[in-house]
Amino acid sequence: MYDSRAAFSPVTGTAPGDVGASWYPFWTAALMGIGAVVVAYRSLRARGTEEAAFAGRASVVAVLNLVIPMFVYAFSFTWLGFYLATALYMGFFAVYLGRYKWYQSLASAVITPLAIYLMFEIGFKLLLPKSIFYPGIPF
Repeated sequence: MYDSRAAFSPVTGTAPGDVGASWYPFWTAALMGIGAVVVAYRSLRARGTEEAAFAGRASVVAVLNLVIPMFVYAFSFTWLGFYLATALYMGFFAVYLGRYKWYQSLASAVITPLAIYLMFEIGFKLLLPKSIFYPGIPF
């Protein structure tokens, strides 16, 4: 469990100017939580919305088309790591749901994980989960 008191401590990271590993995840989650409370409050206060969230079977299927691949993506981190799982996930969604051409899907599936790799691992020096192929494939 994360100790939220550490987010308020003056302890910094190991590099000059580094805010430490606890600062970013805590405040990101805090902002998301505040946003969720605001959305919940506004939806409870809204009047005249008699329609249900899931109007029929098509609505449920549309949500499951997003949720099931997202869970497969998250669980695949153990074996595929962040970069390969992201490439497969983006390629799948671009072809399956986005109906993009194969070369556009391939480009987004390669360029986005590469940009994330350059930003996090090269720029920020933060390691993201690696695949089981890590010694041979550097991501």
